[in-house]
Amino acid sequence: MASRSKEKEKMQVEEVLAAVVVADSFNKRFMPLTGSKPRCLLPLANVPLIEYTLEFLATANVEEVFVVCCAHSDQIISYIKSSRWANSTLPKVVTVVSQQLNSTGDALRDLDAKQLLKSDFILVSGDVVSNMDLGKALGEHRARRLVDKNAIMTMVVKTASPTHRTRSKGEEGIYVLDAATHECVQYRSLFPKKQKLKLDLEFFNSHSELQVRNDLIDCQIDICSVDVPALFTENFDYQEIRKHFVRGILESDILGKQIHCHIISDTYAARVRSTQMYDSISKDVMARWTYPMVPDTNIQGSALSTYKYFNPYIYKENNVILSFTTKLVRHVVVGAETEIGEKSVVSNSIIGRNCKIGKNVRINGSYIWDNVEIGDNCVIERSILANDVKVKAGVTIEKGSILSFGVKVGPNFKVQEFSRLILENTSTRRSSFDSNSDIDDQVSAPAYSPLDVGAEGAGYVWQDDDSDAEDTEEDARPILEVCAMARDITLHDMDDGIDEETDDEDDMSNVDPLEKSRGELISTIERAFEENHTIDNVALELNTVKFAENLEFHDIRFTAVLTILNLVSNAATLTTTMTRWGQLLQRFVTDEEEQLDLLEILEAHCAEVETHAKLYGKILQCFYEMDICDEEVILQWSKQTTTSIHASAKAFITWLEEAEEESESDSD
Repeated sequence: MASRSKEKEKMQVEEVLAAVVVADSFNKRFMPLTGSKPRCLLPLANVPLIEYTLEFLATANVEEVFVVCCAHSDQIISYIKSSRWANSTLPKVVTVVSQQLNSTGDALRDLDAKQLLKSDFILVSGDVVSNMDLGKALGEHRARRLVDKNAIMTMVVKTASPTHRTRSKGEEGIYVLDAATHECVQYRSLFPKKQKLKLDLEFFNSHSELQVRNDLIDCQIDICSVDVPALFTENFDYQEIRKHFVRGILESDILGKQIHCHIISDTYAARVRSTQMYDSISKDVMARWTYPMVPDTNIQGSALSTYKYFNPYIYKENNVILSFTTKLVRHVVVGAETEIGEKSVVSNSIIGRNCKIGKNVRINGSYIWDNVEIGDNCVIERSILANDVKVKAGVTIEKGSILSFGVKVGPNFKVQEFSRLILENTSTRRSSFDSNSDIDDQVSAPAYSPLDVGAEGAGYVWQDDDSDAEDTEEDARPILEVCAMARDITLHDMDDGIDEETDDEDDMSNVDPLEKSRGELISTIERAFEENHTIDNVALELNTVKFAENLEFHDIRFTAVLTILNLVSNAATLTTTMTRWGQLLQRFVTDEEEQLDLLEILEAHCAEVETHAKLYGKILQCFYEMDICDEEVILQWSKQTTTSIHASAKAFITWLEEAEEESESDSD
């Protein structure tokens, strides 16, 4: 009887699903912001990052969450106690504090020493945003564990193109996977420098088919067995999960452990690992790719947030005060009690609560946190302004800048691009026990310099005194990625200009509204490519954008041709691309007039792109073979066009003409 009771108790312990949230970043990529506030409490769309992580775990039916923290642990504990998670029983959220952590490896060793984990658990950082259902990944992991206890970890990765904006720049990797089981047999980081990937012949003896993939984004969501913390304890040189642990396990001839990948494609998962990722994920939240993790679902509860959704991708809380001439362009979030003055324009930006923004202000691609004051005639371009920042009249803040808490600038001052300003001068000398912490030691400072913050400003230029001496290329690269918000602009960044009609000569909007709306179409199509949507779903999404933006079907054909052909570099890729995506063009070409419009778009594009000009005839042949364009329409078009690229289609046109003549002869 006693043995049965023990067996039942053991089963109950194993059924408890726990998660570990590592709240520390162990790097300085968000400095100087994280000098006084932990990254997991920084706001994303006016919601603390850790809220997205805990909500994700709650929807996965996690029963117990251990939040491991070191730097600024008092703030994290205080936040949890005052949040909805304080009284939550599913999951139960417990904070675990240690002042001796320098890495994720140290955090897992600390948990192993405390013996808090009794069964398989989910490992994430406190800055993960995801709407994926973990059920399938957990099921696969548990099924493997039943068969083989050496299958100790499952990494969640997402398929995406190498240029996808949620790929953390500087941290890309190559995965070698068993094609059938998705066991990861080799992993290599592409940085600090590209390395040759060598595959031992022994891999092919034990795996009949291998995939070498660089199209996977590391979501930083891992399902781990209790063996993982123990292995960190046994190997004190393991500091980072991927760089040290995964590579060490895969290259060990002694341990015999296995790591697998769970590949997702149609759901969202990403980690705010740098300012570049902060910018990218914020855009995704506003564009609703993260649904239901979007502002108007008010995940913190109606008592704390009251967002409502308005087209096109505008989110406003209660008690927002806008002047009659204020313009909120696409992708904007505005928090409660914020006031925006006359003739001010906000686009692709998130404005916090209780902000005061003056007249004729231009804010583009920026993140304005709570209690910020911005005077009249200011321009804020692709920057972050933390809580309580004051920007006096006539100030221009150039792209890529970060103004930390309480900084004041101006008046009539220009903050140079990629500047980082902090209210109190600090030294970045690191403590002996926390060489990578966001904590800085305070030192005495001289008076504020007007050259740094303006005549009435308050603040200093933040400098990382240790970066040149201690940071490796791999460490330094992501720190500099604050510049990526401004410099790495692709079509994924959606709308960079301001969509408005005004007679003001100093209006910063010089972008054609039609081009901006087409940018939305392109973004939709590219995302469909990356996530491999069905043709039906893509067509539905494009129709939705068409009606929302008051576009014509011509605009869809125009953007579809350009975006599809962007995937084509030669005849081989033309065939595979058209086989997969050519049907999308069929959905928006129904009669002779629309077919002629499509051919006109194609010819104009090929006339500008040399690679596609050489493929013009083959593209026409694809249109014919896929029933996108009728034979009669192609021949009619060939007789009325006079462009030079038409010569590349001569052989195909001749074949069509001969086929038509034979058909007419047979009918006679």
